[in-house]
Amino acid sequence: MRKPMKLLATLLAALLTLSLAACNKDGGGKLNIPVNQTGSDDFQKNMHQSDSLEFGRASETEDGIYIQLDSEFMYYIDKATKGITILCGKPECEHNDATCNARTYTDSLWFAGGKLYFTNSSRVEENGTWVSYGRRLYCVDPNGANRRVVQKLQFTPGGDTSSWTPQAIQHRGTVYFTYSGVLYAMPLGGDIEKDAVAIWGEESEDTGPSFNLSAPQYSLWADGDTMYFMVNIPQTDGTHKDTLFAYDPETREVSQVWETPDAGEVGEWESAGVSVSKWYVMGGAIYFYLSGNDFWRTDLSTGKTEKLADTHEKTKYGKAVFSDDYLCLINSTPEDEGGHQYGLTGGGDYLGGDTIYVYGLDGTLVKELSLKSLYDQFDTLESCELAFCSGSDIYFVADAGTMSWSGSVGTKNSYYILCCVNIDSGEITQIYNWD
Repeated sequence: MRKPMKLLATLLAALLTLSLAACNKDGGGKLNIPVNQTGSDDFQKNMHQSDSLEFGRASETEDGIYIQLDSEFMYYIDKATKGITILCGKPECEHNDATCNARTYTDSLWFAGGKLYFTNSSRVEENGTWVSYGRRLYCVDPNGANRRVVQKLQFTPGGDTSSWTPQAIQHRGTVYFTYSGVLYAMPLGGDIEKDAVAIWGEESEDTGPSFNLSAPQYSLWADGDTMYFMVNIPQTDGTHKDTLFAYDPETREVSQVWETPDAGEVGEWESAGVSVSKWYVMGGAIYFYLSGNDFWRTDLSTGKTEKLADTHEKTKYGKAVFSDDYLCLINSTPEDEGGHQYGLTGGGDYLGGDTIYVYGLDGTLVKELSLKSLYDQFDTLESCELAFCSGSDIYFVADAGTMSWSGSVGTKNSYYILCCVNIDSGEITQIYNWD
């Protein structure tokens, strides 16, 4: 896939274009963001698919998509035009300090009830002293104005550092969040001390919720009337398995409904017997992809597992994202088979991909989308990683960074491009560049 370098002038021109775009945080001009957007009070499953570390969660309304880029700033993308602007809402703001409304550093994001919600762990300077308020939930208007605190998500500010990837989700007016290895539920806007109800996990009898180094790592989900969470559970033989639990908000009962299949059931894959590469719960079933294997579906009520598509016939390895309509897969190559040791994908040990395979929920191949024109345009492009699918648009991040070397020590000079490809037309739109 890696091509010979073209003329130096072509490379410098491409990098200059990226640099100029990266410096423009407004993203190409101010957009007229509709102030009366409603969105949905249901958990947005398709917006929680990305594994990229270069931006946070995304959330969508009928008009646009909210997304954190630069691992720091919130932006708004117009669905129809693919125009983008920083979500600040402050006239004359230069977006270079903590007073900017768009500076979020969030790990969780959703739109509900006409407001955009996001989490943030904040320290505030008061009377010459920095005060930590811990992880809290904030909201802003659809245009980024009127930023305010909604509720606390930590019992003790700064006390919950046991989860490396903390997550909170909202579903139908309830916020589900973790603290020190315990999963909680409370009403949106509620008081954590009075309203938080423990769903799963062990609280300390003496001190209540507290710091816990051995806390489990959760992946939170919701569909219909049910809340789900995936936890990597230790097994008696010393191994681990991703295990899915279902929580009924009415009865407050938790039940195990699925666990990662054994290699004997579905065949070998990259992390055989331990974890799935990507999963998606919808309509009482879990859809999942096993890199180095195929697409699968398990009925959560009967436990019956069926193969949906032989994806290894198209690409042996890959990265997937799902939506309510599509199973999307991009090809990739491991490092030991020619991939590179830097880039976006999966911890940085893959090269790829240049083709997206789009399947229906029944496993039928709908479309093959080529991204090769991007590789032709940017000589430095090493990999592309899927982010999420919205309607007939698949969003992805292209890594067009370069490496500089001092002896045997390499330094990554990062440039990223947020792109969108339309499933029907195959047209690729470059939305935003940053470094």
